[in-house]
Amino acid sequence: MCGIVGLYYFDSSRTVQADEVKAMADRIVHRGPDDEGFFLRRNVGLGMRRLSIIDLSGGHQPISTPDGGKVIVFNGEVYNFRDHRPELERRGHQFSTRTDTEVVLHLYDEYGLDFLDHANGMFGLAIWDEPARRLVVARDRIGIKPLYYYRDEEKLGFASEIKAILALPSVRAELEPATLEVYLKYGFTPAPYTLFRGISKLPPGHRMRIEGRQVHIEPYWRLSYLPKATASETELRDELFELLKDAVRYQLVADVPLGAFLSSGIDSSGIVHLMRDLGAGQINTYTIGFGKGYAAYNEMDAAHRFAEDYGTNHHEILVEPEVADLFPRLIAMLDEPVADSSFLVTYLVSRLARETVKVILSGVGGDELFGGYRRYLNVQLGRYARVIPGWLRRNVLERVLQALPADRNSALFNYVRLARAYVRTADLPLDRQYAAYTSVVSEEARRDLLTASSTVEDLHQKYFDECDSPEPLDRLMYFDLKTSLPEQLLMLTDKMAMAVSLEGRVPFLDHRVVEFAARLPVDLKLRGFKLRYLQKAVFRDRFPPYVFEQKKRGFGAPIGSWIRNELKDLTFDLLSESHLKEQGLFHYPTVQRMLDSHFHMREDHTDSLLALIAFQIWHRTYLTPRAATTA
Repeated sequence: MCGIVGLYYFDSSRTVQADEVKAMADRIVHRGPDDEGFFLRRNVGLGMRRLSIIDLSGGHQPISTPDGGKVIVFNGEVYNFRDHRPELERRGHQFSTRTDTEVVLHLYDEYGLDFLDHANGMFGLAIWDEPARRLVVARDRIGIKPLYYYRDEEKLGFASEIKAILALPSVRAELEPATLEVYLKYGFTPAPYTLFRGISKLPPGHRMRIEGRQVHIEPYWRLSYLPKATASETELRDELFELLKDAVRYQLVADVPLGAFLSSGIDSSGIVHLMRDLGAGQINTYTIGFGKGYAAYNEMDAAHRFAEDYGTNHHEILVEPEVADLFPRLIAMLDEPVADSSFLVTYLVSRLARETVKVILSGVGGDELFGGYRRYLNVQLGRYARVIPGWLRRNVLERVLQALPADRNSALFNYVRLARAYVRTADLPLDRQYAAYTSVVSEEARRDLLTASSTVEDLHQKYFDECDSPEPLDRLMYFDLKTSLPEQLLMLTDKMAMAVSLEGRVPFLDHRVVEFAARLPVDLKLRGFKLRYLQKAVFRDRFPPYVFEQKKRGFGAPIGSWIRNELKDLTFDLLSESHLKEQGLFHYPTVQRMLDSHFHMREDHTDSLLALIAFQIWHRTYLTPRAATTA
């Protein structure tokens, strides 16, 4: 695990200077405090910071082929490297280390651009091929590892984090105004967008080839939902269990201590169960919780009970953070704002874990693969909602719901919030309904909020059309797999873990599991109003019964309540009338109405306000004259 950087000048007579690449790598020391390394050859420069996980003494990067013709810098892990090494050795390849990185380089040497077909893992990588005068930059299939790039007329720079690209003297931290509305719609910036002008994300499952002055960005992997599996439910259940077990087995490979995040949910519990089945020894588990009044977020009791039953070495942290001080630091670490409070708890539990382990397994991805989000129930609800006359929904039901308080910190009032959102969108086509239901700031609110409008690409329609399944549920899940999973959940998981030099692994996102889950019949994911049908069946007879008896809790913080209390002063500072007028991006009266409605609990504007607060912290951190020295 590490962070990579690179610089390529299109003019082959121009030479990359060592201090250019060194300055980029210095910005991401936290990703790899154990080692650094650089490769410079005329107009190409590669660099890395290393967090040593495999072959601790011999895995220094960059790594070259024996003839020096090809060289790699690599961030991540390829878990099946030991499967490939014997065959590569039989084909004459010679190795000088025990690392997965060197195996990846020799896979390229053997198979050319098809080498990624053979790699099972998470990664951002770059390979310089001197004989072909070709630079290959690639990101893993699902987007577990981030990778950004900047391109202008003279050069292309890339890195694991944006702050490394901003170390280049000619790259200025400027807002891309067109992306601001994209961010407000989704609460994050989906690939290829970022909020920085000129800086883009390499999409998951894509590679970039640079040859001379030509830059080609192309997919090397596509997820298909067809044909659907035809085996019996029992056979599919057993096959899924063995596949999940093998994915965890792969991801237990490390030469350092490792552990697992443990909540009260089926995903993290499943990983701990499989770790125990595989003989992982004494398992370290980590849970985060909150104080009284935040029962909707508190998983400590259930996680503690599970840890006791499984005999893990369990660690807990009760969150009472100075959030007003912590928020600015964490937004700077993220590089971009997100309207998702889980970045805070991910950081805190990662910091706790780093005290005793260097690698952590996480259950991220289970919801998107097996149908775990309550919003997927819209597919079933739509069949019943259409029975209720539209005039009755609009004139009676919606008005009743509007008269009730809405607050996600209350179980009852959170249902009111969700019901309001559903009733408002029930008449829309599925793609537009899902867009409206999941938008952080609604289309109408964005028009009132922004001082300048822009055309927002309809990613819902794009990915609904791109999905090869006609099933509505598959299309919803495919959209999430392409957007919020990589660029929100996985991004913040990577950045917050890396902020404390901890490697996060996500076994459910082994691409074999992803491909298997995609081809499951939809009624094995959502049966009636039962979410995660097959996944629960896999562990039904393996887990203690209480795991299935508790309510699903989101992995996040009580931001809505904090905005009214701990974050109140920060909120009113960042969203003050004088500041917004000086900034010129947002209409203050609209923000004022949001604040007033939220503080009086007429509407729960947690997501919208978090999006604005996070954006303002990001703007203050990066887009001021001092940004170059503080970011």
